[in-house]
Amino acid sequence: MTKDSTLWLRDAVADILGEDLSTVKDGDNLFEAGLDSVGLLRLVNRLRREGHKVNFADLAQEPKLAAWAVLVENQQAPAPAKTEAPVTVATAQPVSQGESEPAPLGVMQHAYWAGRDSGQRLSGVAAHLYVEFDQQPTGGTPALDPARVQAAMAKLVERHETLRTRITREGQQVVMAGHSAKVQVFDLTEASPDKVAGHLADLRERFSHQMLDIEAGEMLAVALTLLPDGATRLHLDVDMVAADAVSYRVLLADFTHFYTTPDMPLEPLALTYRDYLATTEADKQQRAETARKAWHTRLDSLPGAPLLPEVVEKLADGAKPKVTRRHLWLSPEDKRQLTETARQHGVTVAMTVAAILSEVVGQWSDTQHFLLNVPMFDRQASHPQIDKVVGDFSSSVMLEVDLRSKLSFVERVRALQTRMHADAAHAAYTGLDLLRDLSRQRGQTVLAPVVFTSAIGLGALFSSGVASLVGKPVWIISQGPQVLLDAQITELDDGLLVNWDTREEALAKGVFAAMFIAFKQALERVIKRPEAWSEPLPALPGHAASRLLDGRNVRIVDHLGRDRPDHVPGKVMFDADAADADPLWGVADAQGHVTLLGRESEKLDLAGAPVWPAQVEAALRTDPRLRDVAVIRQDERLIAAVVFDERLENAPGGKALRAELTRIFPTHLLPAEIVVRPGLPRNADGSLDSAALLQSLEGEGTAHQPIAPQTDLERVIAGVWEDVLGLDTVGVNEEFIALGGDSLLAARVVARLREELDTNAVTLRMLFRAPTIAEFAEQLKKEDDPARLDEVAAIVLEIRGMSDEEVAALLEGGKGGFTHEAAE
Repeated sequence: MTKDSTLWLRDAVADILGEDLSTVKDGDNLFEAGLDSVGLLRLVNRLRREGHKVNFADLAQEPKLAAWAVLVENQQAPAPAKTEAPVTVATAQPVSQGESEPAPLGVMQHAYWAGRDSGQRLSGVAAHLYVEFDQQPTGGTPALDPARVQAAMAKLVERHETLRTRITREGQQVVMAGHSAKVQVFDLTEASPDKVAGHLADLRERFSHQMLDIEAGEMLAVALTLLPDGATRLHLDVDMVAADAVSYRVLLADFTHFYTTPDMPLEPLALTYRDYLATTEADKQQRAETARKAWHTRLDSLPGAPLLPEVVEKLADGAKPKVTRRHLWLSPEDKRQLTETARQHGVTVAMTVAAILSEVVGQWSDTQHFLLNVPMFDRQASHPQIDKVVGDFSSSVMLEVDLRSKLSFVERVRALQTRMHADAAHAAYTGLDLLRDLSRQRGQTVLAPVVFTSAIGLGALFSSGVASLVGKPVWIISQGPQVLLDAQITELDDGLLVNWDTREEALAKGVFAAMFIAFKQALERVIKRPEAWSEPLPALPGHAASRLLDGRNVRIVDHLGRDRPDHVPGKVMFDADAADADPLWGVADAQGHVTLLGRESEKLDLAGAPVWPAQVEAALRTDPRLRDVAVIRQDERLIAAVVFDERLENAPGGKALRAELTRIFPTHLLPAEIVVRPGLPRNADGSLDSAALLQSLEGEGTAHQPIAPQTDLERVIAGVWEDVLGLDTVGVNEEFIALGGDSLLAARVVARLREELDTNAVTLRMLFRAPTIAEFAEQLKKEDDPARLDEVAAIVLEIRGMSDEEVAALLEGGKGGFTHEAAE
């Protein structure tokens, strides 16, 4: 890049925005011209391809053409000569016969795969995107021809190897040969309206919540319904292990090409998704280390998830978690108004909507300081075909939201945008990496289940060519593991589409509906009333008209004195009383009934979450197996004493019960320890004798010394844990999560133990349900032959104690009865 840097940058930004920048001066703020975070990422990648080592933070700090020109000129990076070939990456060997060698999964791919297992909280679902397209006939012929759809889908699977990839039990990807997608065709051309409606409803229900068999290579499901009068509905479900949201658009564009011009081949892909992962790994690691250091300077001060009114009851046996979609569409005029107002304030539309979402989430959250999960779509490689490859290129940034101070709305948006730009600069260290670090540091699983996804700047949701072929999208839904709410904004029909995909059964009834109404009203207020930007966002709806406590009217308010919605804790304010130095806290239900939680002084701060013993006790009482429960504070920990129903057979121990509850309870409602008692001490009036209980718990809840492994099987398991977790020693009584384990490390443990113990009985679910080595070993013996496990464990330990030379000599011909077959 030369002295014409400003001109080059102007052309690049104009191309990214798709707008004429002739009226934009070199010193103008480009965020006011419409540039957003997505566009800035795309510009960063273009500059890197030109040889400039700029990053997101460099450009976000002063978003002006003149400042950027100085920045790139000062680097004195040589421009590639015009005769140079494009930068390429190594190419994987094509799959001709058989299968490819196993290759590692990407970071998000692995998270999606691990999240399918129901052993973790908010898991047990597939990450997938499902869309239905309705098309009307033209010229008396059916809108879509089944044979041509099948042929086009076959070519699509042949072109994109992620669509013919299976995921192994060890969490690796293998490309299959000769694999194709079968299109289900349903002929309802002569069916009655009732039968058509029933069929479409049943198919929508099945496709919206299905879990494709990715272990068998089922990465997409396609169906075509032929409707009366020649209309069609195309049903397309794609697992996000194979394709992220941007790749979904690539798939539809390629499908359209194969359908409309079947005899015109597309340019062959010289790059595969496996190539991308393999060749960008080294660069990623270098940038990730720098980003990691930046995140770790804030590790102690970062919050956790927003604490929404979660339900702590497990799903009925056989029931599957479901996602509900709510949506609103902003007309082109509303989009224009919102865009212009945002630009006048120097902020983006995406951050404006994110700020509204944050305010609404804060209204229903116990804490006003939390993490928002923001996906990023960033293809790092400079290969000329990178934008044509299908795969999962997504990542995420954990955006810190702080609502503890009273700010005007515009101040809130600016603060959030500044934070986002600073955090996006360190996106090389992914949000998942950060959550794992927080979990290790705090000895408990830290999630970020509220997601904000902006696709503004990526173009229309579906291109005009795609829409003209398959028709109008009439149903769109996505879901993913460990997500409560995924709020998405994208461009559609010259306006903006905002979707909320919510895990409905996870929150108290009516909460998501009230939150969405509040979000819609706040968004409309910001669009229609420019003066609203200079005001704090008003209190939002969602609480009963009146609330009663002991026959007296009360208000439940937050730290700023605003009314709290139903199901959300707050200070109890009696209108006629003076302010209390140690106020009561309580929570109201939808009928206006108030439940007291305790005094302000009794509140514990557990990793930023305000918690009272009464909340934890109420959560535990939802377990029908428990006859009695008491929760006692011990320093800054909560210890629960529980009594099982005497009719219950095989009641679990305290650790096993706690492990079960980790899949159901939000982390802050999980006691530090659970002890099982035959009964609880009671006073003459039936009330709990707290002093006696506390005395009986003396010694419980204190730090236990690690217990060394006692059997060969425990020693093998302990060795794997130590290797994977990077620890010198692990006691058989220590819990996996508390030692720094997470889903990624758990998958590694499972793969290692399956290999070393030669068993398929080891699963992720087993590890999370039996979180100590002692419990895990006992559970494994129930699922496999104990004698065989002991024999294999002894052999593994013998091999571990040998040098490489001794193992090699042993495998040559056997020694002391230890044979090659036994080693294998």
